Amino acid sequence: MPIIVLDPGHGGRDPGARGNVLTEKAVNLQACLILRDLLQQSGVTVLMTREADRECVPGVAEHVDLKARAMLANAERADLYVSWHYDASHDPNVHGVSVWIHPSQRGQSAYYKADLLAYKIAANTGQKNRGVYLGDFQVLRETMMDALLIEGGFITSPQEEGQLVSEAFLRRQAEGAAMAICQIVGVAYAVHDGVEPMAVLFQGAEIAEVSRHA
Repeated sequence: MPIIVLDPGHGGRDPGARGNVLTEKAVNLQACLILRDLLQQSGVTVLMTREADRECVPGVAEHVDLKARAMLANAERADLYVSWHYDASHDPNVHGVSVWIHPSQRGQSAYYKADLLAYKIAANTGQKNRGVYLGDFQVLRETMMDALLIEGGFITSPQEEGQLVSEAFLRRQAEGAAMAICQIVGVAYAVHDGVEPMAVLFQGAEIAEVSRHA
């Protein structure tokens, strides 16, 4: 059975980005808890780096906490590591979904998994797909399996922050992510409540090249 590590970014003393109403750490956790449940119902084993408003290892320096998140995935021999975040910008008009990978993974399997993940989330929510970006983030650098970091929108965009306060919207994001992850690890996504997510309509479509920023 595939093992996925979900990492809700930040937590505890570290709030992450801030919007007018929301803090990133809280939305990261809510989205990941929904995603965890969807993946488990589809037969995927899910490990969480945190399941409450706390660090992975409370009371340590940030770089030590980030290392612990990566080490958890390495120790459990996870098949995929997914860190969930929301972005921030000085420009309130910037919006959309992106997925980051380590620069060493350009053109490798992680790149195509990130491309699929961004595509599925955007297709299921109607958000702008910003594609795949490269970043030397510690959790991407120190994991020993393919590692993806989702930026599920801009908490500094009034439009997207207004969507992120809705659990129904977060569920649509999580559904898109769950469909992509299930496809990546080769298990069937279990449709829930008799309602097919919007992105199911795109299952047979060719994925467009959306990663022009990598």
